[in-house]
Amino acid sequence: MDAMSPRQQVAQNLAETCIFGGLDDSYGVSMVKATDKKGKPHWSVLFCKARILDGVIRVYSPGFIMISWQTAIRNLPSKGMQVFRGEIEAKEFLINTFIK
Repeated sequence: MDAMSPRQQVAQNLAETCIFGGLDDSYGVSMVKATDKKGKPHWSVLFCKARILDGVIRVYSPGFIMISWQTAIRNLPSKGMQVFRGEIEAKEFLINTFIK
């Protein structure tokens, strides 16, 4: 079995945070290697809460993580995007914003 790259490991850790936090209601949490519109490779982690939240985490590198979402949670903008400089920051945001 091949070892995970650092980028893939960060994506896996964030996917596990989503699963443990219940952000897998409708279709589960999925993780795929992808390329964005500008041709930049990354790992995408899709997460959701039935009827109120759809989101994606894009891990471009261990130091550049983007989380975007669409939600019906009243105290959040209906659509948003935020960039993080590391796994810990991204994990804290997920927990404080969507899991708590």
